Amino acid sequence: VDAMGSTIVLALERRPPLMISHDAGTTWTERGSGLPTGKAVVIGENPDHMLYGARNRLYVSRNGGVFWRALGVELPEIVDVAWD
Repeated sequence: VDAMGSTIVLALERRPPLMISHDAGTTWTERGSGLPTGKAVVIGENPDHMLYGARNRLYVSRNGGVFWRALGVELPEIVDVAWD
């Protein structure tokens, strides 16, 4: 779970793995239908920027979780993610 302003993102152990609210939890949208089950999600300072960690790969969204792009590097098992 991560929140920034009125945006909340839940990473769930299912497909699609994300539930996103842009109105502080009043309404929710399923997102990430092409993503694998993940470990963690974080919202950047701009709430449209999100980082999602699956087992060993990172995915980034720059449009509020509508579209996701895999980063090319495969990593050791991911436990948590953060914007720096």
